[in-house]
Amino acid sequence: MKFDFAIIGSGPAGSVISDVLSKKGFKVALIDRASNDKRQQANHFFCPYIEKSPDYYTPVFSNEMGGNGVLWHSKVYLLSKDEVENYNWFIGYDELKKYSDLLSRRFKISNSLITKINKKSKAIYRYSLRANFRSIYEYLKIKENKKIKVFKGYSPIRLNLKNDIAKSIIIKNINNKEEKIDINYDLIFCCGGLGNPHLLLNLLKKKNKNLGKFLSDHPHVNLGKIKISEILNFKKILKPNIKLNLKIKTDEAALIIKNKNYFCGIQVDYKTDPTRKLTRIFIRIKNLKLRIFLNFFSFFVKKINGLFYMLGFFFNRYYKYSFEFFFSQNPNSKNQIYLTNKFDKFGLKKAVIKWDLQKDDLKHYAELLNKSPKIGSISIKIKSFQDTFYKNGLSGLHPSCTTKIGLNDKVGVVNKDLKLFGYENIHVVGSSVFPYNGYTNPTWTIMTLALRLAKKLIKIRSIIR
Repeated sequence: MKFDFAIIGSGPAGSVISDVLSKKGFKVALIDRASNDKRQQANHFFCPYIEKSPDYYTPVFSNEMGGNGVLWHSKVYLLSKDEVENYNWFIGYDELKKYSDLLSRRFKISNSLITKINKKSKAIYRYSLRANFRSIYEYLKIKENKKIKVFKGYSPIRLNLKNDIAKSIIIKNINNKEEKIDINYDLIFCCGGLGNPHLLLNLLKKKNKNLGKFLSDHPHVNLGKIKISEILNFKKILKPNIKLNLKIKTDEAALIIKNKNYFCGIQVDYKTDPTRKLTRIFIRIKNLKLRIFLNFFSFFVKKINGLFYMLGFFFNRYYKYSFEFFFSQNPNSKNQIYLTNKFDKFGLKKAVIKWDLQKDDLKHYAELLNKSPKIGSISIKIKSFQDTFYKNGLSGLHPSCTTKIGLNDKVGVVNKDLKLFGYENIHVVGSSVFPYNGYTNPTWTIMTLALRLAKKLIKIRSIIR
């Protein structure tokens, strides 16, 4: 079978690129190892291609078309100018903002970012806009698009090259059925911060030395609670005088603190929810059937908790909000994903994750927290962040920087146009290309990069056509 473009991964990046290219008449093959169409947002699956990782690192995987995008909370956050300029992205912030605005119009979202700076304290407040949908794959109706051929339950297993040009790719499903996808123009990997390096390490004979290195994530930890009366006062202070599209919610605010090129986001709208603690436990269970049962059980716990919430709201006693801290992480080459000699169900080598926080990271996190202003009547103090994080922290939600943008192959894996160094028509999109992850949720920035690449490929390939 012959296609103009072959795209690996149906998540936010793969769905956006497929949609844009198909609208210009290009024939697209969209390949995903997911075997399930039905959305199961509450279910976090262990990555089937990960052999092991540190206990406190909890990578997630969605076994659904739409990728990890089905676990997205619809937060419309583009990385801020400070976060982009903090490390050299080789893509100007203004250019990212241009494509973000185009994306906003495509998805009928009036604003992609709301930021306010307190002139007195210099504190940065950001408001999470929320889209009126969860799955980008479903919203764009990828399955119904006649220009897109979806290969569900398939994984690439072999890449055929000629003069550093990808000519075709062999894909296989779990029943060992193989298909050959011939490529007219480009091969694009859109499999996230863990999936992209895992596939490229398996498929490429000529490997970049930085491939799989610099794994960064968003360490986050709950360090306190605040009563609802106080949180309402906090939101009153933050609430912007802005009229928004009725489809947009601004029910979350975050206080951003920065220090020595580190960013910390304090999200204060997360309700105290026992299921969050249960999730922290369930996510470490590798038995899929048991985990699905426990997730089902947690659903009823959440409903019961909701009843207490309503009662507590009226009496202003029970219900509290939690302080959830999200931290940026400076890329470190020691944090990485690399292959083992064990194999997954597609016959690809599984991977091991090596990830940890450095002493400098922990030091600056503590400094950031000590700089945190008072919120209501509560001042945040921390004695030992390291102990607190290893006890209560989580990460693995936003892996990034494993195929990062660089000026050349000595410092990066892809160039500013997301083309893989050493290859003529292989591109990589996703959080894996971030040179620096900042504090911000990455999905909207990923989609922005995807749109930018799709537009550039249309320009180039339309001339050849």
